[in-house]
Amino acid sequence: MRREQHVRRLVDYARQGKTKTFIIGATSAIITGTLVQYVTEFELVVLGIGFLGVIPLAIREWKLGTIRASFNDNATYQRLVRLPFWLTLCGLVMLYALLGWYDSGSAGPSFFILFAALCIGMFGLQRAFDRVILKLEPDYITDRELHRELK
Repeated sequence: MRREQHVRRLVDYARQGKTKTFIIGATSAIITGTLVQYVTEFELVVLGIGFLGVIPLAIREWKLGTIRASFNDNATYQRLVRLPFWLTLCGLVMLYALLGWYDSGSAGPSFFILFAALCIGMFGLQRAFDRVILKLEPDYITDRELHRELK
């Protein structure tokens, strides 16, 4: 299977995945709605960020990793294609930790510096991941290329 076939499989999943992501997002909204009565106003925003944004993204990353893993039998490649999923989950945990720290009142203005560092760090890790995996598998389809194909 070569690059054109890889792109076709990923694009097919991405188009099909829009409906599934919507369903997962709706389910997440229902879960968030049931948890509303147990949290204060600020935590509601946190729950909304987590359930409505990151969980469907994590599921999408897992599925894309599964599809990409079928493109190469190299053990290192098999581990690396799951890395975006784990980065997404770690980013969510770090975001919740930062928001909890901010909510405790002890963060002050340093919260925004750490939040910016988290965002820049996650972006930088994704770019570094793309460079490493492209050295291992030249036919690897990055998320940027996949988004261009979807347009």
